[in-house]
Amino acid sequence: MFMFCLLHLCIQCDQEQVNTNVLVKMIQYFDDKLQPSNHDRPYQYSVVIRVPYQQCTEQFSLDSVFNMNEMENAFNDFKTNGQRRLCEVTQDLFSLAAAKPSWIQMASSSGKTLHSEYILIYPIDATNTSPLDKILRMPNDDQCVVLYTYYSPCIEKCINDKADTILYDFSNWLNTQRTGIKALVFQEIWRKDWTGVRDQFAKINYLVPLYRCVKENSQMKCYKCEDAGSETLNQNCVS
Repeated sequence: MFMFCLLHLCIQCDQEQVNTNVLVKMIQYFDDKLQPSNHDRPYQYSVVIRVPYQQCTEQFSLDSVFNMNEMENAFNDFKTNGQRRLCEVTQDLFSLAAAKPSWIQMASSSGKTLHSEYILIYPIDATNTSPLDKILRMPNDDQCVVLYTYYSPCIEKCINDKADTILYDFSNWLNTQRTGIKALVFQEIWRKDWTGVRDQFAKINYLVPLYRCVKENSQMKCYKCEDAGSETLNQNCVS
């Protein structure tokens, strides 16, 4: 177990970290292009994106990457169409998928809601391949993969639930993407989770570097929550 922990830390420490100044531009881009709303209030959604690592360390810009008309139409439909729950756009080495929470009918019950980040990281269709799986299987190790969720992953269902915890797939993400940059980013803390977030977020940060991007005086700012394996988190990430 001790050797496994050392190996885990070495994997994360050897990887280049996302530049928080560049991350600001990425999350602001998501806010502008993809953020859905409900009665003029921001609505929960998640995005997973894969770009060459320079787009996470030097400059973020998708304007010259995707077919602009196709991208704008897809993004705008996702943002404004309440019936559209998933949006996927891929071009060469760039890939993006966005999801909203979805309600599904269950054979044994009346139904349940799938969280948006759950939709992106767990296989939910006949191919048994999630949007994150597709991105991680793309060729070329020169990559940056960022998973952004407007609200932080909920503690009870997303982290502590034995059946549906996202920690298992974050561990798989760590083991699958051994090179390049990875990051999990959130903006707002889920309103029911203000107590106990420090210890729970540390579980995520142990597997995937955790960041928070939040608007301060109408300006987006991003914070690295802490170094890999740390048991303490930046105050900006938990308050």
